[in-house]
Amino acid sequence: QVAASPRTSRTPPALRHMLEGVVLEIAMPRGSPPAILLGADRFWAHAAVLALLLAAVVVADVAVEEGKVSCGFARKESCEVCGSWGRAWCSGDCRWRHDKCITEAESFRGEEGEVDSRGFPFPPDTRSQKCKEVTDDFSNHTVSIIIPWLAETWEHMEATLKALVYFTPANLIEEIIFVSDGNADSREAALKAISDKVVVIALPTRHGLIRAKMKAVSIAKAPVLLFMESHCIVNRNWLPPLLQRVRENPRVLAMPQLDFIPATDFRVYYPATVGHWRYEWNMNLVFTNPGDFIKDDEVPYVSPGTSGGIFAMRKDWFQHLGLFDPYMLEWGGDHFELTMKVWRCGGVIEIVPCSRMGHLFREVVHRPYHVSEWQVVHNYARLAQVWIPDHLRIFYKVKPQAFVMWLGDLSEQLAKRDELKCKSMEWYLDNVDQELKWEADKTCLWTPNPAHYLMWCENKPPDGRSIVAKEMPPMEYLAAKQAARARAEQLREISEWQPGSEEHYDGIENSALPGPLYIKLLWILLLASAAGVGRTFWKRSRPSVDRCTKKTHDV
Repeated sequence: QVAASPRTSRTPPALRHMLEGVVLEIAMPRGSPPAILLGADRFWAHAAVLALLLAAVVVADVAVEEGKVSCGFARKESCEVCGSWGRAWCSGDCRWRHDKCITEAESFRGEEGEVDSRGFPFPPDTRSQKCKEVTDDFSNHTVSIIIPWLAETWEHMEATLKALVYFTPANLIEEIIFVSDGNADSREAALKAISDKVVVIALPTRHGLIRAKMKAVSIAKAPVLLFMESHCIVNRNWLPPLLQRVRENPRVLAMPQLDFIPATDFRVYYPATVGHWRYEWNMNLVFTNPGDFIKDDEVPYVSPGTSGGIFAMRKDWFQHLGLFDPYMLEWGGDHFELTMKVWRCGGVIEIVPCSRMGHLFREVVHRPYHVSEWQVVHNYARLAQVWIPDHLRIFYKVKPQAFVMWLGDLSEQLAKRDELKCKSMEWYLDNVDQELKWEADKTCLWTPNPAHYLMWCENKPPDGRSIVAKEMPPMEYLAAKQAARARAEQLREISEWQPGSEEHYDGIENSALPGPLYIKLLWILLLASAAGVGRTFWKRSRPSVDRCTKKTHDV
């Protein structure tokens, strides 16, 4: 009766129907798994099921009271009242931010009253509570911050710079280089009025994002390069964790965890979705987390790729790799070249969760400048010839327009690859991006164009994907990662290519049932019991709901 009560309730109809079935099915068969586990006397089996039923009803069937918020296990008039009991009571619909208890929606919005005094939307602290303040001496690892821009709004540029000045120790910044890529107004005077560390390069015509970065690198004075974009809000203590990784491994490309700022409201700031960057065979950048095995933690973890716009690395390492290909024009491809050269030529790419930065993510419709699709594909085709020559067949299947393009001279890039003694693409697929290897024979095109009939996808690609109709099963991914780690351990190279990642997702044993053998046996018995009870109850209650197994990620 409680479960099926017609009063205003949070209990979903399907759950109410299932609970009704539980009550009707309480006289379980003598041979069911709970009866076997708990003995011939079914009284204790019935008592256990009733206890679980009661717990489910108490948790799920909380009456909705108008004008009140949940503090967790109590409902009060406002989050402010919840917080008056102490930080521990600020849960449920509330979040503790900046020493006060506010609603979850408010916690994701900049502090409106403080925007005028600080000059930028003040972000919530999205770091894990396990993150510790890094107070090391980085006097030998100062940074040149490089920010190329084209047709950016002053609101975004001003907030980006003021947040940098506010949240970054001044002694760590050698200079902040803004590269105006052919803008009519370089805004030099306005930028230098905010910080005397600003240096402005004003290119008279548009050179493109890639060449704008190369121009800034050529004049950078600091030993560490920090690439950013002109629509970001850095967060608390964001720089020291990145410098810590660069100091520990001079060949690392270290990225902050990117929190989400929507293109339509620069004052809104959402915590990052956990995952890593990688590519499809058309060089499309994607953000994935197979099986949700990467956890929101404080430990830096490896990423198969980089977004290419926001990262830190040593200047001498950047120049040693010969970045970038000077014949890649305007926009597109620098992220893939970075990834191939860092991973395959002796380095590693990491995401550092304790370094947080809000980034305004734009769809094409919100991009303030034109990008030539032909030029992007041309850049990709040059990269394909140099870095995936043994897999060109796959690339041309999903980028057929690249097959007829004249690519120019590639001799310098091929010579640099050989000089660096870079590993093969097969090595990268086996040891770094197992998802990409799995997708090699599963590419397709989601297009109505009849010319590509033989390449049509059977189903619409998952969200964020473009050339595969399905994603790699989590257990296959785990098995591939385990095999890669075993190979690395055998070659004594694990500290070189996979530092700090074991705790996150690299081994099947990390996802196994906890405890020693006898504890695992108890887990197996418990799960078997639960499966038997669930099957019996489901047959009786038969809720008419769609069971959907697909999970999407909105980055």
